[in-house]
Amino acid sequence: MNNWKRYVAAGIVVGTVYFLPSESFIAFLTGWVILLPIAAAVFLAAGLRGYMKDSKNRITVSVRANDAMKALARREAELKREKELLYEQFGKV
Repeated sequence: MNNWKRYVAAGIVVGTVYFLPSESFIAFLTGWVILLPIAAAVFLAAGLRGYMKDSKNRITVSVRANDAMKALARREAELKREKELLYEQFGKV
């Protein structure tokens, strides 16, 4: 019985719900309707704060077109021309 604290806590919760059903229901609704959205908003705000803090340390890299990129662009243009030629030959235009 390594988790005896959990069993005791579960027993207390079950006993409270059994002896005080209306108060338990109100406590459940309060937690679900009020506390859960507040906790979600807090976590979202903390995440946004961390994101904004880390965004200051980002490095922006600009890449100029090198020979390989130019060769890919030429090949794509060539394939496009061949495709248009085939469409013209077979009347699909």
